Amino acid sequence: MNTLQTKDKTGKNAKERITDLLNFFPDDLRNVLCRAVCSNADKLEEIRLRADRPLMLSYGMRDWYVEPDGCVVSKTDKPYLVNEEQIRRVLAQMCENSIYAYQEEIRNGYITLRGGHRVGIAGRVVFDGASVKNIKDISGLNIRIAREIEGCADKLLRFVTEGKNRVLNTLIVSPPQCGKTTILRDLARLLSNGDAGGTFGGVKVGIVDERSEIAACYRGSPQNNVGIRTDVLDGCPKALGMPMLLRSMSPDVIITDEIGNEGDCEAVLKVINAGVKIIASAHGYSISELKTRREVLKMMEEAVFDRYIVLSNTRGPGTVREIVDGRSMEVIFRGE
Repeated sequence: MNTLQTKDKTGKNAKERITDLLNFFPDDLRNVLCRAVCSNADKLEEIRLRADRPLMLSYGMRDWYVEPDGCVVSKTDKPYLVNEEQIRRVLAQMCENSIYAYQEEIRNGYITLRGGHRVGIAGRVVFDGASVKNIKDISGLNIRIAREIEGCADKLLRFVTEGKNRVLNTLIVSPPQCGKTTILRDLARLLSNGDAGGTFGGVKVGIVDERSEIAACYRGSPQNNVGIRTDVLDGCPKALGMPMLLRSMSPDVIITDEIGNEGDCEAVLKVINAGVKIIASAHGYSISELKTRREVLKMMEEAVFDRYIVLSNTRGPGTVREIVDGRSMEVIFRGE
């Protein structure tokens, strides 16, 4: 896979993006984090704040402790402890001191920041009947650092397209944290823009981004580069969003993440029957494991997908283990 781009759409590099993010933090916590992360900002994955527990960072799928002087270590008996007031102040700043304005996002368990950073929220859940009304008494924040890897899907484009503008129905099968969403995002960009070599001309793409992870919309505007011909339904359930895009935006292909919930199969079949292509992902370690999930099994029985791309992390996130033809179920590419 290609290397990480050094600058985002605003021209800022990784260190500058992290510096902007740390402006949400109170002075004492920001000073510690600046010392801890800015020398290695391009590899930072998560910042974890938990009330009355150690400040932790995630690099390379490993957790690290931060000490009061900003040292990052694998073990310590003197970690920097985060308190509840610091968490409250960070979230308030991220919500522009108007928690109410972000209530819809908060009740879904996360908010999205400018730049595409995603903040997971833990605390006391308040219900209204069977639905979540709010999350109060916030006790934990997981700040996931936005990172695009433009070019990571370049080598996959020839497997999911035929000719200048034909897209093949594709399912990306992946365990957690193996890069499936990153690859979906880059496929959206490639399919929308067309490839630089001119072998694929570009098509209209619709993204149903239920968890705001593909396009990372901030106030409706994608913070990630998902292409010039791409329309996004942000925060919309897949089973509702796919028919909405069909009716409203006349896409050539619909892209969505983590199918398998009740109603997803029916929605995907509506897409296929309308002559629109689908590219989606599903959690799993292998194609055979997908057969244990009812909604995905129905799609496999209907021979919806022309391609299955199975990922692993044997050589890091985004490693392609194998690519399988959906009709013959033969392996047409096997990774190293």
